[in-house]
Amino acid sequence: MIKKQVWLLIIPIAMAGLSLAYFCFNNTETREVYPVTRVTVILPHDDDGYWSEIANGIQEEEAKIGEEYNIDISIIIPQLNYNIAQMTDILKQQIAAQVDAVVIQGNENPEFRLALQGAYDQGMKIICVDTDIKDFSEHLYIGTDNYEAGKMMGEKLIDLTRRAVKVGIISGEPGYLNLEQRLEGVRDAVKDYPEIEIMDVQYDNYDGLTFMNLYQKLHETADILVCLEGTGGQTLSQIYDERRSEYEYILGFDVNIGIKNQVIDGVVKQDTYQMGRQVVEEIAEYIKTGKYSSDNIFTDIQWVTFENYDEVIK
Repeated sequence: MIKKQVWLLIIPIAMAGLSLAYFCFNNTETREVYPVTRVTVILPHDDDGYWSEIANGIQEEEAKIGEEYNIDISIIIPQLNYNIAQMTDILKQQIAAQVDAVVIQGNENPEFRLALQGAYDQGMKIICVDTDIKDFSEHLYIGTDNYEAGKMMGEKLIDLTRRAVKVGIISGEPGYLNLEQRLEGVRDAVKDYPEIEIMDVQYDNYDGLTFMNLYQKLHETADILVCLEGTGGQTLSQIYDERRSEYEYILGFDVNIGIKNQVIDGVVKQDTYQMGRQVVEEIAEYIKTGKYSSDNIFTDIQWVTFENYDEVIK
């Protein structure tokens, strides 16, 4: 009698176990398994707060969803900062390796564009991060709306200025669409204010020493200094730890430390971590649906000053 009761107890348990195994097996079988998507990210610079944040965003989002969509991402950085020849060689190596997608900072160098077109012709997906590329074949751009960022800078110039002033502009290098769009935005914002004179653009070639030479030269004629990319603000933040008197105001992009000690009066802060995350999310979206959520993914910008620093910079 006892044996019969034991069997009556064992049989339902065994059936339940079989049902669970069947359910798990079927779930494994019906779950979509994506083929590996190999992605190479070519970043121009290994810094401490801009490109490094893009890399962090990419790596952290890959850790979250990379396994689910079978995304394999490699990040490669040239030995020399912003060296287009080295980045072109890296791109050619990735074409030879037949990766599925490349993520690059757009630029107008003819050899780089030719190599990038070769990647596209081979069927590789092209994603531009931070800087778009003009008149190129089908691709995705993820980054700031740089024209609007420039307009924001120009509007802040108007707010700060109550008299005739000359504005010195230092940019990175010719041929970068993001910098050209920022300059266009600044100029459009102040075009109805003739008392604000935008001087000829100077280029520091992303080099701190070159920037400081321009900084010293421009202050002889300029009242306000605008740095259209991060080199200027980073350099000033490293050299000075208190407010200087060469310029009435210094405005820039992306530099936090210089705001805190008031070496710089205001910056347009881009969300570079968001750029990195969006790269992985859009790759996953393409794997899942066969298209991106949009051709242009604009990430957030904010105006940061000493007064709102703690509120904006978390």
